[in-house]
Amino acid sequence: MTPGDEELRRVVLAAAREFNAGRYFEAHEALEEALDDVPDALWPLFLGLIQVAVGYHKLAHGFAGAARMLEIGLVKLAPLPGDALGVALGALRDRAAADLAKLHAGQGDAVDLRAAPPRLLPAR
Repeated sequence: MTPGDEELRRVVLAAAREFNAGRYFEAHEALEEALDDVPDALWPLFLGLIQVAVGYHKLAHGFAGAARMLEIGLVKLAPLPGDALGVALGALRDRAAADLAKLHAGQGDAVDLRAAPPRLLPAR
């Protein structure tokens, strides 16, 4: 990991703390602020995480477009390894895909962001 990667890792972990606290908009903002320093190879990771965070923000507040944001975020995250810059993407991808399926099935009320919120966990 290069020194630049270490700083980006800190950004992703800070965004994960916001995400895990249910502050999806703040997670999106933390990632977006770092975009000027993100190398091309990591853009799919950052953009995918931003879009998933925005999707959950929209879902949490009843705004339109939650499914679309989750979907385009998942497309970007799909080809990435399970461990990217210190976070485990697999569980997030699985959860977002399950929530997206519920939204597409018209079961948005079955997505429980309070009792069982999505998590962006550290890689093991």
